[in-house]
Amino acid sequence: MWWVGFETVTWTGEGGEPTWYETVEGEAKRGFCPTCGSSLAAIDSDIPEIGINATALDDTSGPDLVPIHVSFRDDAVHWLPPVPETEHSTAG
Repeated sequence: MWWVGFETVTWTGEGGEPTWYETVEGEAKRGFCPTCGSSLAAIDSDIPEIGINATALDDTSGPDLVPIHVSFRDDAVHWLPPVPETEHSTAG
């Protein structure tokens, strides 16, 4: 899953604001499309940005959407090429 971090987010899609569920009490919550249930966003108390699932974005072609961290690199499927010039994320 490809996550993008933003300081603030304005929800403009047809579904509007996600439906939020607290996944770790007082520490983490996840946002889902209120219509189809797709995973859209994550907020974690130890990360300053809101994480948006990149598949929820209208446009992912911007030059600012370049991977800088890779989580669980050692568990990647063998057929997926590695993301070059990235750091191991502290998340995995």
